[in-house]
Amino acid sequence: MNRYRNRNVQIAILVLICILVILIVHAILHIKIYIVYSTGVGPILLIGLIIFLIALLYFQG
Repeated sequence: MNRYRNRNVQIAILVLICILVILIVHAILHIKIYIVYSTGVGPILLIGLIIFLIALLYFQG
């Protein structure tokens, strides 16, 4: 079924992902966030793992 999928959809998804990365980098460079409470590495890794799993399931399905 994936053979008959429109190639423009894949190009559009790639362009949207590139734009999202550019926006995130721009936000990180220009927005000042003051962290009052420090956190450990564990919650940050857990959030990264959840985002990775969502992306993995999206691209496989």
